Amino acid sequence: MSNAKLAAFVAALIVAVGSNASAQSSQLAVKSPPGLTRARLVAWCKDHPNARADCRQVRADTREIRADRKEVRADAREVRADRKEVRADRKELRKDIKAGDKKEVKADKKEIKSDRKDLREDRKDRRSDVRDARKVARK
Repeated sequence: MSNAKLAAFVAALIVAVGSNASAQSSQLAVKSPPGLTRARLVAWCKDHPNARADCRQVRADTREIRADRKEVRADAREVRADRKEVRADRKELRKDIKAGDKKEVKADKKEIKSDRKDLREDRKDRRSDVRDARKVARK
């Protein structure tokens, strides 16, 4: 490539970059100040209608937090139901031990074991969901 062609190419590139920069500067979005809490950011969004991207992000984060809290509540319900099942299984086990039915006792012990495993898994899920919800809320 000759020097003249290279110079023309560089000049065209500079002109193109300059025109893009001026077009972008006319469409600059308003950015929120860093370090705002979520509540202050909501108030800031109301005062600055041009800050659509930040306001959308706030709404999306709020939705995500609500969904996480809903998931935690559902996990808590599962844990309560599993506790209830374990209690009922233990009651049946005691009844079968008193009756002297060894096969039923063995089946009840197996059922208690599986229900306790479910309970443990549900507790673990709930704890991880609570942890995730707290992480999202701190963002």
